[in-house]
Amino acid sequence: MQDKVIEIIVYILSEIKEIKQLNDININSLTDKGYSDSEINTAFAWIFSKLDEGELIFENEIVKTRSHRFFNIAENKIFSVDAKGYLLLLRELGLLNDLDIDLVIERVILSGYQKINITDLKKFISSFILNTENKSDVLSRMILQNNDTIN
Repeated sequence: MQDKVIEIIVYILSEIKEIKQLNDININSLTDKGYSDSEINTAFAWIFSKLDEGELIFENEIVKTRSHRFFNIAENKIFSVDAKGYLLLLRELGLLNDLDIDLVIERVILSGYQKINITDLKKFISSFILNTENKSDVLSRMILQNNDTIN
């Protein structure tokens, strides 16, 4: 379920990046794609929690550096083309910064993957973004149950 929440967050942020307001986003299209109300609510809850904490969802243009990360030979063998593209998409959307990408790459390598595809990478990223590894964190309960709603 967590990787689906990340997919929804990516969709919402992509829509916002195209100068849309939150209330202009077609939520019915998400439901038509098979996402549950719980998953959609969780994605919006994550976005609203970041806004409520005063965090920037999108990086400031001034903060962006002119440097680009290149994958070394070993990383190129481990990450599929789609997985590398997905990391770049998340960086462009501001969900991951350069340090976050390095941490995700490091975790994948330390986990012993010989080859990682986009599906497996989404699981790593969902635990990283939704902070599911730190159970003591108050915000770790971002995953809603089937009957939970946000009003």
